[in-house]
Amino acid sequence: MDDIKENLIPNLHFAENDEEELAEEIGLPARPTIPSLLQRNSQINLLEKMDHSGEQNKLNELRNRKGTVRINQPKVTRQDKARPPDDEQEPFGESLMLLEFGENAPVEAIQWIMDKIRGRRVDGGMELMVRKEPLSKDSKTIIFHLSATHMKLLEIADDMGFMKRTKSGIIRNFNVACLDEFFYDESMALEDILTPADRQIIVKHALETIKAADDEHRIPGTKIILYHGQSIIQAAQSAELITNLYSLHDKRTLKELRHRWIKPTRVQPIDEIRDYFGESVGMYFSFLGFYTYALVVPTVFGFLQLGLSEETETVPFFCVFYVVWMKVFLELWKRKSSSHAYRWGTITMTNLDEPRPGYYGKLARDPITGKWTPQYPKWKTYVQMYCVTAPIIMLCMGIAAFVTIFQFYVEAYLAELFGPDAYILYLPSVVNAIYIAVSTLAYDRLATYLTDKENHRTQSQYERHRVNKLIVLEFVNNFLCLFYIAFILQDMKMLKTQLMMQLIVLQFLQNVFENLYPYLKKKVGLKIVRLFVKSNYEKLKLAHESYDEMGLRSLDEDDPRVVQNRKETILEEYNTYDDYLELYIQFGYVVLFSSVAPLTAFWAILNNVIEIRLDAYKLCSFFKRPFARRTKNIGAWQLAFETLAVISILTNCGILYLSPHMRELGAGLTREAYTLTFLIIEHVLLGLTWFIYKAIPDTPHWVRVALAKAEHESRQALKREE
Repeated sequence: MDDIKENLIPNLHFAENDEEELAEEIGLPARPTIPSLLQRNSQINLLEKMDHSGEQNKLNELRNRKGTVRINQPKVTRQDKARPPDDEQEPFGESLMLLEFGENAPVEAIQWIMDKIRGRRVDGGMELMVRKEPLSKDSKTIIFHLSATHMKLLEIADDMGFMKRTKSGIIRNFNVACLDEFFYDESMALEDILTPADRQIIVKHALETIKAADDEHRIPGTKIILYHGQSIIQAAQSAELITNLYSLHDKRTLKELRHRWIKPTRVQPIDEIRDYFGESVGMYFSFLGFYTYALVVPTVFGFLQLGLSEETETVPFFCVFYVVWMKVFLELWKRKSSSHAYRWGTITMTNLDEPRPGYYGKLARDPITGKWTPQYPKWKTYVQMYCVTAPIIMLCMGIAAFVTIFQFYVEAYLAELFGPDAYILYLPSVVNAIYIAVSTLAYDRLATYLTDKENHRTQSQYERHRVNKLIVLEFVNNFLCLFYIAFILQDMKMLKTQLMMQLIVLQFLQNVFENLYPYLKKKVGLKIVRLFVKSNYEKLKLAHESYDEMGLRSLDEDDPRVVQNRKETILEEYNTYDDYLELYIQFGYVVLFSSVAPLTAFWAILNNVIEIRLDAYKLCSFFKRPFARRTKNIGAWQLAFETLAVISILTNCGILYLSPHMRELGAGLTREAYTLTFLIIEHVLLGLTWFIYKAIPDTPHWVRVALAKAEHESRQALKREE
């Protein structure tokens, strides 16, 4: 609630000193307590423990930059240069990524990919460390654990353009050559610069950036064709040579996070959620919490409306109120997400125009770069969209319309048989709510399938078109019935009953399914796998012997990660799509028709308060560790919520137009004048939302100041280098 209060009048109060405001928002310590010499010595002492020659070269480079003395290195022989960095003396740290090959993956292909992963960067590799998982009698596939040294992770983070906080409090591009500048706290160690989510993102990026060279046209031992510059790992995934790529949970960190997160009396630890699960998950739970706090306002007004009158004379006021509330809420969320994006170092990120993993097409030379890349005619995408996707969407809309109209025929028939006050009249509404919940799952899969067939080139295009399909399908599926009651039957009492029935039943079914299914899969999934999936132990044993000859070491048989992997590999995968979709539907119920059902916001806030803690528990207990994804906002869902906000202006004006109280007030007007009056009111409300949009900046003042300071520091540093 404090976030909303602080942002209600964003431009009327600023700190007298921008430095103080910036420090307060970021949460900086009052005084930096680490002298740079101590930081540098601590950094060097940690790096000296590393035996990797590449790590030592980076250490020497850092010492030269800082004015220290280069330590003589042992002479590196030609054999040492040829040896992959994952040698016998290199300690294998945390398993940052697990890579699972298919049952029929050729040994030659696996060896070639492993050489790429372990190979030196100058030879097209990424210098990651690899350990194979030891075989057991239940083994079905080959699994490799991937890791990297802290220094290697920092080097790749530098290449990726990560932004990190410095001692001065400014968030700027990470530079491994100025490492001591990023020790902003005296308790920090080298591994604390990167969060667990950062390390996961870096290793995944490292794998995806292993590209095919000009003379590498296929993966050895397979028919998988490669083009110059193609990601080898993504090509292997698309051909199902690599069947699974995932991460194990950090049990200690996860236990600490779960302990803080699931307690209903505590505020969500958003920064800790982001540190472990990544910006995408952190942004979702921040949005869920912010939205839940914002629902307090319409909940209070809803009880006020209920207490004032059961009639419709309060409808005009609440129609206008909901229009203003939802626009203010969405604009304040933009400010909140900008604050997160700055502190998390993603505010300046842009989407790279690179092909997504599932993109396919005929190999041809790119007219700009001249490289061989897959080219898919744009007209084929348009044909798929307008000649296949659009008719299927229309068919789904027709089915939803038929179910809606059929429901009312059934209700009328039951009313004739049992009377207008019989409880059995609620049965069609309950059945319709169950149908909506089930069809929501089907529409999710349908939207994914249709978007895959359209073959969009970039990930951002793919996500945008997938979300657009879900928006259309779910809007018709959930709200067509309410539109029919409101504007065809014009029965506000029935509208209120149907709205509350759909909201309560749908939320109950969603909570049961999304929590019960992952729980059952965790409890019985491993037993089912052992019963019905055959072991390939004898076949894999021969392959393991060839990997031993390559110098690929195995984890110890009693390594806890082996047992942990067997338990986590069968868990359900988590993504934020379903949760955003659930909020989108709920938001529609709240803003489209809740002016005639004042308790809608109350039921929504009650559901959300419970769901925050249930989602926290299930994410920490019943799901695989999701891939962290960097983001600066909620993406296409922001537009989805704003679209609902615009549609709600039309629905609320329509309800206002049909209100008996307003008809009495306009009794002296002609039908044309009465209609024109509401068209004017509609445009006034649209103008009001535009005014709110302009009055509330998307980015807080302190973020703009911090970005300007970072840009100034970068320019000054560039001048000094020149």
